[in-house]
Amino acid sequence: MRKKLFWSLVGFTLTITVLLCSLLTGGMYLFFNQQVHDRISKQSDTLVAMLRAQEDNAAFLSSGIYFTRVTLIDPDGTVLFDSQYKASQMNNHMDRPEIMLAMQTGSGWASRESETQGETSIYYARTLAGGQVLRVSDAQKSVLSMLRGMAGWLVLGLLLSMSLAAILARPITNAFIRPLNEINLDSPLQSDGYEELAPMLRRMDAQSRRIISQMERLKRQQAELNAILSGLREGLVVLDEGHRILAINPAARQILGAPAEDDFIGCTLPQINRHETLMRLLKDHPGSGEMSSNGRIYLVSASLAGEGLGLVMLLQDVTEARTAEQNRQQFSANVSHELRTPLTTISGYAELLATGLAKAEDTPALASKIHDESRRMLSLIEDIIRLSKLDEGVVGEKKSIDLLLLSQSCANQLIEFARQQQVEVAVTGEAAVVLGDRTLLEEMLLNLIDNAIKYNRRGGRVDVVIGMQENRPQVRVTDTGVGIPQQDQARVFERFYRVDKSRSKETGGTGLGLSIVKHGAQLHGAELTLESKLAQGTTITLLFPEQSEP
Repeated sequence: MRKKLFWSLVGFTLTITVLLCSLLTGGMYLFFNQQVHDRISKQSDTLVAMLRAQEDNAAFLSSGIYFTRVTLIDPDGTVLFDSQYKASQMNNHMDRPEIMLAMQTGSGWASRESETQGETSIYYARTLAGGQVLRVSDAQKSVLSMLRGMAGWLVLGLLLSMSLAAILARPITNAFIRPLNEINLDSPLQSDGYEELAPMLRRMDAQSRRIISQMERLKRQQAELNAILSGLREGLVVLDEGHRILAINPAARQILGAPAEDDFIGCTLPQINRHETLMRLLKDHPGSGEMSSNGRIYLVSASLAGEGLGLVMLLQDVTEARTAEQNRQQFSANVSHELRTPLTTISGYAELLATGLAKAEDTPALASKIHDESRRMLSLIEDIIRLSKLDEGVVGEKKSIDLLLLSQSCANQLIEFARQQQVEVAVTGEAAVVLGDRTLLEEMLLNLIDNAIKYNRRGGRVDVVIGMQENRPQVRVTDTGVGIPQQDQARVFERFYRVDKSRSKETGGTGLGLSIVKHGAQLHGAELTLESKLAQGTTITLLFPEQSEP
């Protein structure tokens, strides 16, 4: 705008200058033209007055000196006298316009331009008493001739005008623009500008308030959206029709391996992660698929955000679901296997008895075998039912239980089994009360002490220590048994997992005891830890949360 205004002022000045020069030239031409007419008319009047007393007009005129051209013409058009040319050599003037007008009306004016001399000749003719015609003429420079003569001055004037216009236009432009530049866009009505701008400033103020309101609303919506996206555990990626990222939440960044500090808005998804599932969904959408990342399994769902609007990808962590499904399948397989073994044994021994192939003296032993396998199968079924209830979160009524008294009771129940295994069991410590399910806690302690006895050595020892650690009840069961290899310690709490399968079979274990302990600890909010060294023994600790006053 500044340049446009500047050159407008300069152009306006030059236009005015050219117009003034044109008017001045035209005025000068008209002024000089009028002077020539007046001079010719006055001289003609003088000569006519003088010729009235003369008998020979041509002779009288030939004796005078003239500043203008004087011509005397006979009524037949013959030139009798001319002050500038020889009359005898001049053509007949009857066809001259001014002569024809003078003979018709008594006087006549005419002008003729000379292209070679750049002048205009003005003629004034009047009839005399004897029918002769007196013509007086003078020359005036033409407009073009005058312009050529003044060209240098005109050019100089234009240059001066342009320079002066350029000098003056700049401060004028700045003075005109300054109030516009000083308009406060945040508060347009407070600006001391031109009165003519008031309607525009009022509209600007109204528009500014609307924009501020809309920006605040957009900021709130953006903050809400960011809070929602940041709080989502699922990964969310929004892509445009060119598969460029419009939005990506922190969970998606972590899943896709995108650094949190980098800005990936506007980048394409393959620039971050080129997993086969992602590439397939970009090509064939809508759809879904699974991908692995950081040791987790994610279900990726791609759906259209709208026709021509882009794509939305949702990444859901299904690791637990897949693991649970695998565990169920494995559990079903293990249950089938564990139940098939005693059933096969019972069926075999029963068949021997039924067919009479067994000797009479072997019948008590076979019956004892059938009884033991039945009890083992019953124990297995009871443990499976117990685990199923624990999986469903079924817990009995919680009461205040003294872990020291409960541990002593459990040790007494296993005292006969400990004698058979030649293992000494000792319960020591102080009272530690927890709020829990007595039946479940008893089963947990029985399993821990039972395992400590089973997997101990002859003459070994089991120490059950009850106490408080930083106001938190604690149970620690330590044995001097065979220990657990390092590679098996992370899996001993899995269902049906046995470190020494042959020894477990001999002792009648179901492989579900430690799994019940793990689930029981989770339901009571207790921390379960295991420490073991091969051939030195194992220590399992239950650390319960701090108990509130009953």
